[in-house]
Amino acid sequence: MSHFPTKGSQGVRFTFATDSQIESVAVAGTFNNWNGDRNFMRQIEGENVWELELPIPKGRHLYKFVVNGDNWILDPMNPSVSEDGQNNSAITVTEHGDVLIRTNDISEEQPGYMYDNYKALSSPEWIKKAVIYELHIRAFTTYGFNGLADHITYFKKLGVNTLWLMPFNEVGLEGRIGKYGDPYAVKDFYRIDPSFGTEEELAAFIRLAHENGMRVILDWVLNRTSVDHIMTTSNPDFFTRTEQNELYYDVPNRSYFAGLQFDNRDMRSYVIEAMKYWVVAFDFDGIRLDDSDITPYDFLTEIKQALQVVKEDLILISQSYDEYHHLESCDLTYDGKLRILIRDWIDRKITQQEFMSIYNSFKYSFPQHALRMSWLEEKEQSRIASYLGEKLAGPAATILLTLEGVPCLMMGQEFNEPTLATWASLFDEYHLNWQQFDSEMFEHYAFLIQLRTSNPAFWKGKLTFIRNTGDMVLSVARQYESDTYMIVVNLSPDAVVVRFDDSQLDELDIHDWQNVIYRTGTGKHQFADDSSELWLDGYESVIFRKVNV
Repeated sequence: MSHFPTKGSQGVRFTFATDSQIESVAVAGTFNNWNGDRNFMRQIEGENVWELELPIPKGRHLYKFVVNGDNWILDPMNPSVSEDGQNNSAITVTEHGDVLIRTNDISEEQPGYMYDNYKALSSPEWIKKAVIYELHIRAFTTYGFNGLADHITYFKKLGVNTLWLMPFNEVGLEGRIGKYGDPYAVKDFYRIDPSFGTEEELAAFIRLAHENGMRVILDWVLNRTSVDHIMTTSNPDFFTRTEQNELYYDVPNRSYFAGLQFDNRDMRSYVIEAMKYWVVAFDFDGIRLDDSDITPYDFLTEIKQALQVVKEDLILISQSYDEYHHLESCDLTYDGKLRILIRDWIDRKITQQEFMSIYNSFKYSFPQHALRMSWLEEKEQSRIASYLGEKLAGPAATILLTLEGVPCLMMGQEFNEPTLATWASLFDEYHLNWQQFDSEMFEHYAFLIQLRTSNPAFWKGKLTFIRNTGDMVLSVARQYESDTYMIVVNLSPDAVVVRFDDSQLDELDIHDWQNVIYRTGTGKHQFADDSSELWLDGYESVIFRKVNV
């Protein structure tokens, strides 16, 4: 009988059972660069059961079964599905080789192994209260670094305090797709694409951002370069090669990339020195590490240690969902669960109680105090208004910006920009459509961001989910010292009356919620005299602040 992956004598044991007649099953995932043409499972004689043991290093790993060479499926026996929106099975392998499976019964009372045994590395306070804004320069402005400088007032009005610049290096020509190519196919770690401006203009922009209280993050392509990177000629041993000595990148369908050879110590030193250059010369405040989920763990630790020497409060963002990255190397890992949970809730696949339970199961699966970068949109996913429906974009924003984590916005998300598909939009001529600017959505984001960044309750306060009678209503309290807020969000199109759990309100010393500081509805509905019931418009968000007497 098939079961979820377990610890075997030679690594992780995968099992697949089927009633169908099949020719082959392979396992493809982050541990083998998503190659479905290797790591074939062996059929148990006389049974429709297939097995394979693989030596897999510690950390979070995503995978699928590849049936008959082209049918990629989830592991039917593994209940843990990735929070990256790409629908992969997920496991975490411990330093002892044990296999951890996240289940919904993990909670504060029954925390997972990582929460029970580890605390995340200490991070500077600035990133804890950050709201990150991700942008690509050409798509955001036609005037390069100078154009970004001209938008400082816009960023301040929105309230974001951390700007993440997607790659602005020269892009390789060989194998280029589209007019500009993939911005992550970097040809030279040290060179700026001249269409974005000069080194002096970049330095001037970062100085201006710092003068206005904003941090700036560099996007770094960690595992690969363009296939015509300058070092492929001068240092060919820095790159992965086939038996025929040809450059290749060991991830399918990426022929315009050359993979970096992590076994080469000189290559590692070269990459770290290049990172140092940008931090020292331009005063970047952090680096986002692209595809760090397929990067050797020890290299991430080397990067962290080397960069902290040159800038103590520099942070690293890992594009992974790996619990182990919090221990020695990275300040943030990705967190895409809200996008999925909201979608599942409005589709009635989960209930209010399940939303709260699943949220906590992720929280208590990670090391204590782990900072997660929470997002509704990221470069490989569609717009949230497209994914949920335009009317739900506002309620989703309320949830993103009032729950835990370090929120990240994708450029244009704040005004319901409709044309960005994924990062592949950037391969050709693409610009945000500023003509379809949704002022109401912008003001919604601006209020929530200002509220979050101005009040520690939202970035270091306690979170308590408050049970209520609404099928599609989320209510949560955020508390820090004597400051308490309550956020109520209706994900339904229907006006509803909700009653809150009196015992929880008593425990939180919440007795009077007449002090409404924000609401997105018409305001025509009233509260019960004792504030135990609340009338909500469809898709309405309401935020209260407790008045201390």
